Amino acid sequence: MIPSQSAKITALRIGAMNFDVSDTMLNSFRTNVQHIPANKFLLQDGEDGGKIIVVIDGWLSTSKTSLHGEVQLIDFVLTGDVADPTAADGKTAGLDVEAVTDALVCIIPLTIWHTMLAASPKLARANEHVQAAERARLSERMLRLGRGSAESRIAYALIELSLRLRPLGLLENVSFHLPLTQRHIGDFTGLTAVHVCRTLRRFVRNGVVETADHMDIRINDLKALSEIAGVEPARLAAEITPVPD
Repeated sequence: MIPSQSAKITALRIGAMNFDVSDTMLNSFRTNVQHIPANKFLLQDGEDGGKIIVVIDGWLSTSKTSLHGEVQLIDFVLTGDVADPTAADGKTAGLDVEAVTDALVCIIPLTIWHTMLAASPKLARANEHVQAAERARLSERMLRLGRGSAESRIAYALIELSLRLRPLGLLENVSFHLPLTQRHIGDFTGLTAVHVCRTLRRFVRNGVVETADHMDIRINDLKALSEIAGVEPARLAAEITPVPD
């Protein structure tokens, strides 16, 4: 899945748009490609930042860790997404960015990124769509983290991730693979891994989902899962996935 020679990359996806990176204005994409192995940190909270990370392939995560060691996974950054971990000072990373899987990314200095956005209206629109989708996802998850039950948090997470995987061609009917552990899902939903396990087992017993092989998911009853999550999937998809230009 990860190209063996990143220099051969001539095109990439941002949001729902495709870009020819041989274009002079966008050449920084091709010249800043890096292969990141799974479980490696690209940036850690407080490090020198000022960088934009565009995912060509694979999964990243963004997270915050308290002084006492509690972790909250903020978001998953998937193919076509743009992560800006820069804090308000414009110099340091305000969160951790880690590769969940082997990943291929473009890491571009913030100043160069701003120049690229100014030079390419299409890139600027794609970036706006990606950032709007991210804001919508964070709003939905914050609502459930603050007000939702364990069941609603996990049901929402499964629906969100399935909707995000669909335009990437990684959702087959109602089945998809999550390269995640129950700890990942727990950190994403503010629950312990044990609580995640119990809740998923309850969903399986009730025939709402099927699970296999860490972690293949099949949604058997989307209506029931949506009611638990408190969402309308069609409306949610329009809000949390970048739309074509």
